[in-house]
Formats: sequence, C-alpha cells, structure tokens
Amino acid sequence: MYTYLLRRLNLLVLTTLVLLGLLYGATLMMPGDPISNLSGIQEPTLAEEATVLDEYRLDQSLLSGYLAYVQRRLSGDLGVSMSTGEPVLEQVATYLPASLELAAVAMMLALLVGIPFGILAASRQGILAKVLWAVTLLGFSLPVFWLGLLLMLTFGIELDWLPPSGRYNLLYEVPERSGFLLLDILMSDASWRWAALRDAIQHLVLPSAVLAMLPTTIIVRTVRIAMLAEMDKNYIRALTARGVHRLRLVLFHALPNALAPMLRTLSLQIGSLASAAIMVEVIFSWPGLGSWVLTALHQGDFTALQGGILVIALFIIVLGILMEILQALLNPISRKEIHG
Repeated sequence: MYTYLLRRLNLLVLTTLVLLGLLYGATLMMPGDPISNLSGIQEPTLAEEATVLDEYRLDQSLLSGYLAYVQRRLSGDLGVSMSTGEPVLEQVATYLPASLELAAVAMMLALLVGIPFGILAASRQGILAKVLWAVTLLGFSLPVFWLGLLLMLTFGIELDWLPPSGRYNLLYEVPERSGFLLLDILMSDASWRWAALRDAIQHLVLPSAVLAMLPTTIIVRTVRIAMLAEMDKNYIRALTARGVHRLRLVLFHALPNALAPMLRTLSLQIGSLASAAIMVEVIFSWPGLGSWVLTALHQGDFTALQGGILVIALFIIVLGILMEILQALLNPISRKEIHG
C-alpha cells in the first residue's frame, strides 16, 4: 500500500513541476516586463526591481530562475494583483469557497439523481430504459452556456421563480467566517438567518442544476453499463439462486462494484467539469474563482491570472489522484494489488 501511495505522490510532484514549468515559460513570454509579470508590481522602484531580480534569479540561468519560481509559488507567494495591488493568495482564498460550495452542491445533486436513474435504467428494459438513455444523451450534448442562458431567461426572468444571478441578496449582511455562505449563515445568530438561508439556496438552484447536468448524464450512463455487467456475473446468479432479495442484490452487491467505473469515468472528466464550472460562474455572475480568473484575463492582470490557473490546475490534479485512489480501493482486484 505504501508503494502505491508513494507512486501517486511522485506523480503529483512531477505533474506539479511540469505545470509550474509551463506557467513560468508562459509568464516570461507574456507582453510587458517579466519583473511586473512575476511580482505584480506595475511600476517598481530600483530597490523593488533589485529585490525581484534576486528573488526570482532573473539575472541567472533559466533553470535557476525556474527553481526560484517553483520555490516562491509553492511557498504561497503568488505575487500581488496588478489591478488591485492585493496579494493574489488572499484573493484566491476569498473567491475559492464560493466555487467549492457551488461544485459540492452540484456534485451532490448529480449523485442523488444519477445513481438512482442509472440503476433504474439498468433494471428496466423497454421504453423506459430507452427514454432515460435518450435524455442522458441529450443532456450530455447540450452546451453548458446554452442551457444556462435558457434556464436563466425562463425561470429567472420570464417566470421570475428563482434569482437569475448572484450568490445571495445583498440586503442580508452575512458575517464572513469560513467563506462558505451556507455555513456562515447557519453559524450566524441573526434573526433573519432562515430567510437568508432560503434566499441563498434559491440562488444556488439554477447554477448548480446547470453544472450538475454533465456529471449526472455521465453517472447515469456509467452506472447503467456497469450495473448491467455486474448483474450478469456468476456471483449475482449464485446469490439469486440462494434466494437473496433483488433489492439487496442491487444495493449491497452490484452497486458497490459499479461505483468504481463511475469514479474512473468522472476522474477523466474533471477538466471538462472545471471548464463547465467557469462558464456557469460567468453566466450566473457567481463570485467564484473561475469568474475571477476570466476577469483577470480581460484586465490583463497576468499575476492574478497565473495564480488562479495554478490553483485550479493543482485542484484538478489532486482531485484526480484522490479519485483514482478511491476507485482502486473500491475495486477488489486493485485493492488486492495495493495491499499486496
């Protein structure tokens, strides 16, 4: 097991070093002064220039400069924003919780809908299975930006059922403690706490539904295929012959084995899901990390841009490795190899 985890740790380290190398090369090729692009200081003084040159070793070899860049970035020094002058790491910490909250709600919604519908599509043959398969194919094919605009115009503007944009009504002055809005509201002792919670949930409905569409269709299709394969195996037939109830067969025997392929497929789609999350944040004016990165791109804020890309890419890499480990633990054959 330790050997398996060590290999995954080496993969994480090597991938991070390659990522930092690409960012370092892109930063040097960006228009403008490399000193400003690396540090974020727009008009550095002679003393500041000397400090940045020494910290990033710009007057030395390219390899030495890359190693200095890696050291600064991994120590948490992402520079300062060119547009606001604030440390990039503080801005990332401000916007990241909103993205994580939206992604967590969307993924929970996808699991709650996708797994039961996948089981239903596998257990029923005929028109119902064909309809579910057609719906998932349609949902997988719909562009995220088109679906987001359609739901926003329909339910947010025409019918006025749900808020079309934003994270919550600014009339509620929610004290920021953790950065996660729902948690901050619950920790508040204000008299309007429940009204604010209901308002925040209403703001979450449309963006989380749009963001959950892609993983839901992936889960339904993957669970259906995996369940059909599992239900046709000999151990299921043996348990059926022993009189085990079909519901118990599905939930406690076939489904756990079908979750491993689902996690494998989702781990391969993390990049696509992250891209979809950025589009959803922009469409619904969600104050998350993705919309902040796009704003930095439009403003030419190269320091904030590379800091945001670094955090998003590292999150994708770490999450992918964790899902691979979880998938291996759920798979009996892989679990035997890990402990062996």
